Amino acid sequence: YQPLYRLGSGRLEGFEALARWQHPQLGAIAPDVFIPIAEEAALMAPLTDFMLDRACRQLREWQLRSPGFEGLKVQVNISGNDMAHAAFAQRIERAIRNSGLNPQRLTLELTENTLMEGVDGALDSLGQLQKLGVGLSIDDFGTGYSSLSYLSSLPIDSLKIDRSFVQCMR
Repeated sequence: YQPLYRLGSGRLEGFEALARWQHPQLGAIAPDVFIPIAEEAALMAPLTDFMLDRACRQLREWQLRSPGFEGLKVQVNISGNDMAHAAFAQRIERAIRNSGLNPQRLTLELTENTLMEGVDGALDSLGQLQKLGVGLSIDDFGTGYSSLSYLSSLPIDSLKIDRSFVQCMR
């Protein structure tokens, strides 16, 4: 889990759940290597379900241990293959229900390119998730082709600007 802090106050806001693979012989395998393999092998749905279940349960466990964690959120990355899945919103709802997590404490992150490539098929799922109370965020914004005016028509709550877009700013 990678902690997320509010810049102005330095206050902990939540965590991002990150998939990592520690291979017994090869050591750490980077996500940009194993995620495309998982997508090609049709393993993204099980990996996403595992990550969602684990992240929701972990945050709920922390919330039950400490009242100070009640307002924290967890963010989970979602692939284009997940968005194309017909029962995507139901899978998210199941993970929330099984963990007992408040849906407003979960944010799903979609990359800009993933969203723009599959936006037509994703709108129903995004609308269902928004009604459920799940947050939706675009990750790596600035690496694709979308415009801010187009984004305003989508049910998105936040943008995570890509590092390459802002690294030269001082």
